[in-house]
Amino acid sequence: MSKALKSVFHTALIASKAISLWGLLPVGKMWYFIYIFRRGLCTGRNMHRFKSFGKDSMLAPGLTLLHPENITIGSNSSIMGNCVIETIPVKNVKPVLAIGNDVSIGEYSHITCANKIVIGNGLLTGRFVLITDNSHGRNLFSEMDVRPLGREVYSKGPVIIEENVWIGDKVTILPGVTVGQGAVIAANSVVSKDVPAFSVVGGIPAKVIKNISNDRH
Repeated sequence: MSKALKSVFHTALIASKAISLWGLLPVGKMWYFIYIFRRGLCTGRNMHRFKSFGKDSMLAPGLTLLHPENITIGSNSSIMGNCVIETIPVKNVKPVLAIGNDVSIGEYSHITCANKIVIGNGLLTGRFVLITDNSHGRNLFSEMDVRPLGREVYSKGPVIIEENVWIGDKVTILPGVTVGQGAVIAANSVVSKDVPAFSVVGGIPAKVIKNISNDRH
């Protein structure tokens, strides 16, 4: 089955589920089915554009995609409305953006990849989250006479987010960072260094507030 045909089938499946459940909720909650239907349409229109797109994953209206052919999305993942998900091919580097299973990306979030970003299974983010592995230039004095948009896109290193991480609203994850398994990142934090597994971090720049590794015993 071609990708285009699969996307049509997926849209029809979502629509049929919504219609079959239409009469099960009070009139005041009919908006939910309209919402699901719109997400189904968005998913059906765009899922074939990705390198791979997992079962039961959903997109949402307002999504902006740039070079999604370099992006993989696992199963049962959700990218909410008005997100920007992009890869930026630079010279001979082919970017890799891999989003795992059971991932939920909050509204108005931005993921930008020029090198490599790996998002592990079970990630939950709030709204307005930025995850980036790149910047405009290297912040060298020789670049200061060049407008930022004209500077070469540069990646300091990949971003790796391990499994079951929780990222609060308005967090920024900067290039070259690894976020360990089970970590919690407080709202409004700027993460510029690696985050230990099973820790709570917060602040600008983010620092360890609590190590919860021992709480597992």
